[in-house]
Amino acid sequence: MRKITKYVIIMASLMTVELTVTESKNDTKLLIDRHHYPMPLFINVCDIVDRRSKVHCYCDSNKVKMATRADCWIFGGGLTEDDPIWPSFTSQSELEHLMFNVRTDDALSFIPAKAIVRLDKLKHLSIHFGTIKRIIPYAFTNSSTIKQIILKSNKITNLEKHAFSQMMMLSNLSIEDNQISELRRDVFFNLPNLHVLILSNNNLSLLHEGCFKHLNNLIELKLDYNYITVVTKEMLEGLENLSRLNLRNNKMAMIGNLAFSELWGLKELLLDNNAIEYISDRAFGGLTQLRKLTLSGNKLTNFYEDILEDTRSLTVLDLRDNLLTTISYETIRPVADNDKSLSSVVYLEGNPLSCNCRLSWIYVLRNETQDNTMKKALEKVSCVAEATNERHTSELKEDEEDNHNVLSDDTYEYYDKTDDYNTDKEKPKVNKSIKLTDIPLESLPCPKEIMQSIEETYGHPVQNEIRLKAFSKVRRLSPMGVLLLIMLAVL
Repeated sequence: MRKITKYVIIMASLMTVELTVTESKNDTKLLIDRHHYPMPLFINVCDIVDRRSKVHCYCDSNKVKMATRADCWIFGGGLTEDDPIWPSFTSQSELEHLMFNVRTDDALSFIPAKAIVRLDKLKHLSIHFGTIKRIIPYAFTNSSTIKQIILKSNKITNLEKHAFSQMMMLSNLSIEDNQISELRRDVFFNLPNLHVLILSNNNLSLLHEGCFKHLNNLIELKLDYNYITVVTKEMLEGLENLSRLNLRNNKMAMIGNLAFSELWGLKELLLDNNAIEYISDRAFGGLTQLRKLTLSGNKLTNFYEDILEDTRSLTVLDLRDNLLTTISYETIRPVADNDKSLSSVVYLEGNPLSCNCRLSWIYVLRNETQDNTMKKALEKVSCVAEATNERHTSELKEDEEDNHNVLSDDTYEYYDKTDDYNTDKEKPKVNKSIKLTDIPLESLPCPKEIMQSIEETYGHPVQNEIRLKAFSKVRRLSPMGVLLLIMLAVL
């Protein structure tokens, strides 16, 4: 009996130990499961409820595979290219518009290619405020559907070879407000439909020869607000279909011969607010289709007669806020000739032009033109009184100041109503300036060299003859102009 009791006790003890071990194992398994699966394997990126998620997307539909637009916000750092959130974008495979707004420094340092590659209908991609230092080759997985890419304010410094490549439908690419200092060859490769390229507000100072050579169908190129000091035709190779080139607010001091001759189809060339002091005679050679040329806010002291020889289609010439002391009719003839059939305009406001008979053509052109924009632009021209005429002009200026009509603060609209010319730029001060057309034409003095030339030919002419001769040297008079000057001479 004792033996039986002993065996029963031993058996009960063994069973108790086994049950304890089994329960302990089960508890461990449950603990491991809870920590290993913090979120479900499948995530609908438009319906993320976990507040710990670093990515939250706001979509036009939260239903699976129904959203076409998603604005995604990245709030935390630590995202890697292998993060499970990127493959989860397959939950919204119908997305056409996708935007990433990065709200934390260093939260996104790469192009999320593993999200893009799964979106077969994606057309518009935007990434703002990331820390994407470089764009690697084929960063956008050769997408065949994307039409627009905007990479604004991402601290990009380096565009590697083939960074933008094999994207057959890409038409608009903006990489503005970054830190790119150099543009190498073959960054843009096999992009047959790229029409607009924006590289504004970077640190660009070096454009390698042929850096645009694959962009044969580009229409608009924006390089404004950079540090470009020189432009050559080799830099612009391949842009034969470019229509608009914006080089405003750079550091150019001169424009050399045939600098833009590769741009056979160029219609608008914007060179405002550089430091241009010299333009060679053939700087705009080959630009037979150019219609708009803006050079305001530079340091030009001369603008020679033959400089626009090849630009016979020009309708807008902006030379405001330079250092010009005179300009002849022959110089602006291409624009004035087009005024007869098109709406043309010449802007000369803000230059220290000398008040003399070399500017007589402004009076006649103002009276001849049928275009109100041209008329207003010419009426804004001011000049600096010469010593021989200082008393008359100073008296006239005092009278006009009393009437608040001279160089008033009102501004006329720019010829191109959509233009982004900076009218807030501080203008150079012009001492003793007066509105040119407020001075009677017969009161304009003629420089000594003109008087001497006429005296050698005709003897000692009267003042009106001097004025007529000076004007005829800068313009082939139209019948109306001849009649006007004859009347002035008689008076």
